[in-house]
Amino acid sequence: TAASVRLAPEQGRGMAYAWHWALDRLIADAPKGVHFQLVDMVKNSEVNGQPCLIITSKTQVGIEKAKEMVNTLLRKEIGLGVYIHAHDVFTLRQSGCKLLAELEKKSACRLVVEDAPRVTVDTIYRSDRQHNVRLLGTQEQQGRALELLAETCQYPVRAEETLISVVHASRAASLRAFDQVARGHNIDLSPDCLVAKRKEELDVLPIIDHCVVAGLGALPMFKQGSFGSFRVRKVCTKRGVRGGMRIGISTVPVELPLPDTLLKRPELCWVLGNGLVRGHVVPEGTVLGVMVTAKGALMVFAQLVGETGWHCLVNWEAEIPTPESCYLLLELAGRLQEAELLLPGKTTSVPQTFGRPVDYP
Repeated sequence: TAASVRLAPEQGRGMAYAWHWALDRLIADAPKGVHFQLVDMVKNSEVNGQPCLIITSKTQVGIEKAKEMVNTLLRKEIGLGVYIHAHDVFTLRQSGCKLLAELEKKSACRLVVEDAPRVTVDTIYRSDRQHNVRLLGTQEQQGRALELLAETCQYPVRAEETLISVVHASRAASLRAFDQVARGHNIDLSPDCLVAKRKEELDVLPIIDHCVVAGLGALPMFKQGSFGSFRVRKVCTKRGVRGGMRIGISTVPVELPLPDTLLKRPELCWVLGNGLVRGHVVPEGTVLGVMVTAKGALMVFAQLVGETGWHCLVNWEAEIPTPESCYLLLELAGRLQEAELLLPGKTTSVPQTFGRPVDYP
């Protein structure tokens, strides 16, 4: 079975020269029995003299899988967009885009820089002129590219926004999803960004890192304090798994690059689960809630499967100075493999009583 994917002239040239690593990556990651051939110019009725990528496979399933991989690499509309400063655009493009090509090769992710539109008399009042970078690749490749961009750029790398704002987008709304940008490259998100999943192949490694993900938006404020919750969807039952789940609360939206682990605590952040205490395995289906009370205490609650009440697990007098401005960080290390973010007021209730003495003064 064979199929062809039409390429624009610049895509054909890029795959042949500037980002030839992409074809090598496609060949390495393709299902067994799938082969690619890049043809510069084909003169027939189908491709009309354009460059094309010919895909051959013994099965139609292999063809469809290969087409999906190619589309991920070529289609800008399905890529992840981030905003970078004009100075960083200049840096990436210096010396014939050598640095940009190096980041692409290291991350195996295409980086398409989209310039801000030119200022005209009709658009001088608009505040949406910004330089964006479109990340084309798998979620893991995008995560690696984000980490490299954050390390390379002088100014913050942030999620793409409709309008330019000096204020972080997370400050403008309550917690509504996991952040596509502020996450480790070993974390995959569902299409609605409500489910975070750690890669299963990491379970055999002695150290599990790059599994931190941030919430998009501040924890909603209730009478009892700021509160958010998530459901444990999947846990690893293999023996010998090291490390543990960690929960962090930051008083400001976190910026890239995220730490490899919350053991390297970001600034203005309080973390539970520092690896010094051996904990119990949390059953699948359990809901864990995180609250910052009006007095700044950090509390963790559990709601077991089939129950409606909450059990307070931790009561830490953390003295968090701004309980009305708290942002959730979650590290899917140890046995926690998959977590689903629950929106307060829609899918869960808020604990009404605490019933536990102070654990940590």
